[in-house]
Amino acid sequence: MDPQTAGWISILLLFVLLALRVPIYLMMGVLGIAGFWVLSGSVTALKVAGLVPYTATASHDFSVMPLFVLMGHLIFHTGFTTEIYKSAKLWLGHIPGGVAQATVLAGAAFGAASASSFAAVATLGKTTIPEMTRLGVDRKIAYGVVVISANLAQMIPPSVFMVIYGIIAEQSIGKLLVAGIIPGLIATAVYMVIIYIMVKRNPKLAPLLEERPSWTTRLLSLKSSWGIITIFVLVMGGIYTGAFTPTEAGAVGAFGTFIIALALRKINYVTMRETLYDTAKTTGMILLIVATAFIFSRFLSISRLPTMLSDFMVNLDVPRIVILLGVMLMYIVLGCFLDVIAIMFITLPIILPALEALGYDLIWMGVLMVHLIGIASITPPFGLNLFILKATLPDSELKDIFSGIFPFFIATVIVLAIYIAFPQLSLWLPSLM
Repeated sequence: MDPQTAGWISILLLFVLLALRVPIYLMMGVLGIAGFWVLSGSVTALKVAGLVPYTATASHDFSVMPLFVLMGHLIFHTGFTTEIYKSAKLWLGHIPGGVAQATVLAGAAFGAASASSFAAVATLGKTTIPEMTRLGVDRKIAYGVVVISANLAQMIPPSVFMVIYGIIAEQSIGKLLVAGIIPGLIATAVYMVIIYIMVKRNPKLAPLLEERPSWTTRLLSLKSSWGIITIFVLVMGGIYTGAFTPTEAGAVGAFGTFIIALALRKINYVTMRETLYDTAKTTGMILLIVATAFIFSRFLSISRLPTMLSDFMVNLDVPRIVILLGVMLMYIVLGCFLDVIAIMFITLPIILPALEALGYDLIWMGVLMVHLIGIASITPPFGLNLFILKATLPDSELKDIFSGIFPFFIATVIVLAIYIAFPQLSLWLPSLM
């Protein structure tokens, strides 16, 4: 069989199996091995099946991921986010949409230390939605605020998706993590402005708090936030200055979180057991997908499909920005139907060579791709974060969650446009490293 024909057939079968909800790791592994069998014979296929999963996951680069995941689960189980939310509410509750904006800040803070939007959705959903609705915030808006706030964890470092992108694209993980700082802060500001405008136009969406706390009360509330601030400064400061590699920074962050939780007596045997169990489960799931994804991507390489598509895109007689916008639109559409991790592993090995050939910086592309993955995770009908929120709040209705996320979906597109228009927002800090 012609290699490119085999590649196209595998892509078609991949989408069919995704529609049938076959597990991602299973279909990529089977299709990759079957492709090698067809193109190179049974001996090569069996060698690939035996060697690639080990060589793909035994990389030192991957050791940073379980450390960041461990740090995030420690923060989740020890309740640091709840304290940050209470502090943010005291500072912002007296302005239009202040309670909802406090949730955005809590999401940004959680993202700065957790590396996982999935954990952020569950945590913020349980801690902030009951409080927002008690204070009169419209329930649909509360759902949208929580989902979009949790998305900040995918951009603000440390980010598991940045690590995965760095490994797939063979780019510096340290530079990618630093590249997400300014874009993450910009996204936070845009979401807060959107909330302010919405509530200013319709005050019934989020009534102001009746009492305005004193400055003393506000300042004292900040003492509960020192733990996450310390962790963020340690991790990102160490990477930025070169004192730590990303892996060492992950170890420092996880150990630092443990020590702070221990000092504040927020951890016990049950909490630690749940933290380690969740970390092992999350890491195992990602590494299993990574192992099979590398088999599939190696098969695509020998099919020469990525090279063909790269040549086709580079030779199109259109401005390169048109091609970039087409790729962005493709990711938004794919997010309506596919799992975000599957999107990364299926598409990046094909898309990135073309984008690099067009002269785009792959660090900047990492920021765009992670933001697009964030959009995918909130896009109905498959957006995973929407279903995590539904599972966290069984009494909620999916139609209300979908309705609540719509204005914030528009906000994410605005943020994407800012990232595209001003690449230096992503590249300035990495250029100083």
